[in-house]
Amino acid sequence: MCMVIFAPLFAVFAFALCGGYSGQITVKVECLDKTQSNISISFSYPFRLQQVHFNAPLCEGKRHETLFLEGDYSSSTQFFVTVSVLAFLYSLLATVVYIFYQNKYREKNRGPVLDCLVTVVFSGLWLVSSIAWAKTLSGLKTALDVGQMQLLMSACRDPENLCETLEEPAWTNLNMSVAFGFLNFSLWAGNIWFAYKETGLHKSGQRYPSRTPSEKRSSSFRQYSQSSFDQSGAGFEQRLYSQASFDLSSGSFSLPQTNLGPPMLYRQMGSPTSKGPLIFVNESQ
Repeated sequence: MCMVIFAPLFAVFAFALCGGYSGQITVKVECLDKTQSNISISFSYPFRLQQVHFNAPLCEGKRHETLFLEGDYSSSTQFFVTVSVLAFLYSLLATVVYIFYQNKYREKNRGPVLDCLVTVVFSGLWLVSSIAWAKTLSGLKTALDVGQMQLLMSACRDPENLCETLEEPAWTNLNMSVAFGFLNFSLWAGNIWFAYKETGLHKSGQRYPSRTPSEKRSSSFRQYSQSSFDQSGAGFEQRLYSQASFDLSSGSFSLPQTNLGPPMLYRQMGSPTSKGPLIFVNESQ
């Protein structure tokens, strides 16, 4: 949502403040004979100063000289404006696709992947163009310094004449364009993660973690303990069954002992050595 709202808006501010800029310098020249002349020097985007010329009085009769400014600052400036315009157009296109063509955008995951790549590219372009434009603006301010303008005029180099600056260029809009350039870089760079999440590539890279050797040993131990417990339980049942079985050879029958009380032994009446059946009776207290 931030990209939909702020990306086109910040891009418009960036190229409008830079591409629509025009400045002017006005210098008043007062010669020794009290003649006065106001000289206006105008410049604008793309700041090809070598093409800017103006007429300055020589203070020797009514002669004038034609002077040209120095420096060409168009390359970095046009690069910055071009990136701003392209980012603005792409932001509008992406907004239309997000709203009206959501199904086609997510078809086969091509739209999110392309959007992520374009976001990375524009982040780099914003950073490079903003740094280049900031450096160019610094050189432009130096070239258009009022003192530098006066040194170009022969009349101002003569100490007998008086030169006064009436109007200086305002650099506020150009300074703001640089600020919006870095602000756009922060916005696009911060959106890289969200664009990457839209692709779903971070989910495909996740795998289930493999068990460590210690976990495998603990699992094997649990399986072994459970099987041992099952076997011991089966053996215990077998022992109970064997205790409650008939002794065919001796002709006796025995029951498993309980905790109800001490057993009492009763033998068949008659001979003490008779081998009749033995009966265990538990008397509860």
